[in-house]
Amino acid sequence: MVNEALQMPTDVEVLEQKQLEELESMRMCTYTEVPPISYTLSVDGVGFFALNDVHALKAKQKQGKTTALKVCVGAMLSGQLFRVKSEQEEPSVMWLDTEQQPADVKLIINDIVQMTGLPADYIDSHLMLYRLRKRTYETLMGDLQVLVKAHRPQAVVIDGVVEFVSSFNNEELSHQTVNQLKVMSEDYQCAIICVLHENKAIDDQNMRGHLGTFLSQAAGSVLSCQKSRQEVITVKCTDPRHGTMPEWSIRYDSDGHIVDADMLRQQAEAERQAKDQQTQADKWEAVRKERDELAFQIVRQNPDGISRNELVKMMAQDLDKAEKTIYPIVGRLVKDHMLREKNGLLFLNPTSEMS
Repeated sequence: MVNEALQMPTDVEVLEQKQLEELESMRMCTYTEVPPISYTLSVDGVGFFALNDVHALKAKQKQGKTTALKVCVGAMLSGQLFRVKSEQEEPSVMWLDTEQQPADVKLIINDIVQMTGLPADYIDSHLMLYRLRKRTYETLMGDLQVLVKAHRPQAVVIDGVVEFVSSFNNEELSHQTVNQLKVMSEDYQCAIICVLHENKAIDDQNMRGHLGTFLSQAAGSVLSCQKSRQEVITVKCTDPRHGTMPEWSIRYDSDGHIVDADMLRQQAEAERQAKDQQTQADKWEAVRKERDELAFQIVRQNPDGISRNELVKMMAQDLDKAEKTIYPIVGRLVKDHMLREKNGLLFLNPTSEMS
């Protein structure tokens, strides 16, 4: 019996063996079969917001994050809205709003009903919208776990994930929160979409604090929203793990309804590009005139003529440019008859308007 007792594994050895078995179950081998990535949504055939993963939607304040989410959820429920298409068959969606007042939260449902035209009973059976403004970071993670376990949605929207932590700069709690969301997305095979503000600085598009850092590192995709002067909200993928989702745009019309704005955005982009091109053309035209006038000035100062090489050399010195940059300028002036060449010397052409 003593020998048998000595041969029995210790408690530590039992725990180590259990840990080893768990780790071995996570090993990936050449023969390991994994299911393909399953997305909740796509744009032009490019999927985003994959199941079994955490995602992020970011923007500055009042840049259309909730509006973009309305379109995403509306597309999930109806099959397609604008260019955003559902990749799941009649999915159920859970939406937790931790920040807005009751009227604003109810507007989420109202807008989705208006956009999709779906009957109320279908919306209510497939969309679980919760107003959790009165809950605190001490209860919200537990609330989420209870609701996800009870309803098993394919997609979970957390509009205001910052409320899940005491501070977005609390490193330990931020890391713990993001890790819990990752585990939950795999355990319940859902996409968890977290909404978080960007830093306030205009040129800083990073999400706020340690929470934003951990979320951006863990997220399968990060989408951003930006509102133009024309009130067009453009959604793009800034940090894709796989394919980059094409940009899409929406806006509110005169009746307060969310409508497609891709054509308007494309028109504005075309106008911007045309303006930029014209600005660049005007700039180069001003540079061209400045260089031409310098050439004419030097030639005027040499009424008996000046060699092409000497003109190039003097212009290069005045403009602080390489001579190889100046040769084409002089060549163009001769070709366009702005300068005339005789016996190897250059003179002003009397017929030139600029002479």
